[in-house]
Amino acid sequence: MAGRSATKRKQASAELAATHNKAKHSKLKPVEQQAVDEHSDSDESMGVSDSNDEGMSDEMDEAEDEPKLAGENGATAKSSERKSGQPVTNAEIMALNEASLLFKTNLFKLQVDELLNETVVASGSKATRELDAALKQIRDTLVAMESTNEMSVEAAVNHVRKLSKSEFSVPFPDPSPPADLPIKMAFGAPDVVNIVGSYALGMTVRTGQGFSVDMMAQMPPHLFQERDHLNFRYFYKRAFFVAMVRVFLQKSAVHDAFDVDFDLLRSDTRLPVVVLRPKPDMRRLAKLNCSIRIIPTIAPDTLPLKRLAPSRNHIRFSFIARGASDGEVDNLPPTPQYNAALVSDALLTTHITYLHETKDLCPEFARAAALLRIWHSQHTSSGRSVGSQQLMKSRVNGFILTMVLAWLVRSSNSGGVSGARLSATMSAHQLFKGTIEFLATHDFAASPVQFGNTMDIAEFAQSGAALVDPTASVNLLAGVVPWELAELRMQAQRTARDLNHHSAPCFGSVFLSTALSDVVSKYDHILRVEADLEALLTTR
Repeated sequence: MAGRSATKRKQASAELAATHNKAKHSKLKPVEQQAVDEHSDSDESMGVSDSNDEGMSDEMDEAEDEPKLAGENGATAKSSERKSGQPVTNAEIMALNEASLLFKTNLFKLQVDELLNETVVASGSKATRELDAALKQIRDTLVAMESTNEMSVEAAVNHVRKLSKSEFSVPFPDPSPPADLPIKMAFGAPDVVNIVGSYALGMTVRTGQGFSVDMMAQMPPHLFQERDHLNFRYFYKRAFFVAMVRVFLQKSAVHDAFDVDFDLLRSDTRLPVVVLRPKPDMRRLAKLNCSIRIIPTIAPDTLPLKRLAPSRNHIRFSFIARGASDGEVDNLPPTPQYNAALVSDALLTTHITYLHETKDLCPEFARAAALLRIWHSQHTSSGRSVGSQQLMKSRVNGFILTMVLAWLVRSSNSGGVSGARLSATMSAHQLFKGTIEFLATHDFAASPVQFGNTMDIAEFAQSGAALVDPTASVNLLAGVVPWELAELRMQAQRTARDLNHHSAPCFGSVFLSTALSDVVSKYDHILRVEADLEALLTTR
């Protein structure tokens, strides 16, 4: 009995071990094989139909073959395959950086679009209806002004005082003309009056200092003689024209809505202009915080522009100082800034036409130029007040920045200047970024810039930094002092770093921050030098 019981126990243990091995082997089989085995066992024991089993097997196969969505099951499978503590791959880091950069780029573009929508002043809109009506009224007043006969300098000054019934004088440049200067002055209504500048191009922007609208008034050619380019004669006649325009506007209905005064174009005493500012009781106009500048010009053929090359002299020693001898004219020092100021009056319309052509060529040109103007207003201390003193306005203005952008878009070759050109198909913020990067690296004194490659630029570069206009007649940077260009380059370098720093948002520092326009915050020391120039030179 005992031997038989031991034998039964051995048989039971063997059967239990066999059952355990069978179960273990079944778990290691593929899913498909397990299904087949289970179906086979089921058929043998229960007699279930084969058709139902085949349908279930097909559904399982289709479920396994179905592709998984990226970032869901696939990501889970990948993460389950990575061992604990395994570092992130370079491909994954690049994918994350690209996603972050794409997000910030799109966000920056949306912010730029919103900024332009809020700041760009569009002519013909509902907001500028009163302004456009005022511009038409001013134009009608200018073309209806009465002419005068020729008169001496002294008689011209007295005539202005008599008409204005005040003691304000004609804004002559320094040195002022002597009473016995042998020239004849006269006044006539302008031949052409047009809106020019950024307002006409659709790139005027509202800044903390408001905005201005430029109106050109082309002086009649009969007011000038062939040699009026010498010894300030042109500028004296121009100043008389400006004074007469101010007098007529003050006596017209325009004065009911605007205060009329003088201002300087590019801080140049040779180039006075008439400026109109809305009176406080004109609420809609005053709310715009705008001013209107009337800029005198001449036709390009009024004076011989070929004689006004930067290497020529047009201010004689005998005119500046009594008793001085002129000597040989060819040996006199050149007067490039004087010459450029005169030529710029003659080519104002030509330059505006060139910018209109560039705008037609590049759809986003005007918006990019508007961004440059916003950036410049936020990063320059031009015209700001320091205590009781007001800083002189910088000669680097929106027009120069717009011409730099136009050169980058339209220049057919580098002209010896390295750097990639900007495509006319770029977006506004791409054009802006490309211009900023160019300004951050380019030295206009070491590498002068010219539109095209049809003339020798050395004549213009002798006087310093040069940006020669499309007609090869004038250096647009004439009169711009080195520190102004150095400040422009420094601010462009700072902005370029912000634009290329992908780890932090830069929109605020580029377009909204006004800290860099505060001269006290920007510089450690500010000096003002008082000088008595009359003690250095006996002027006429």
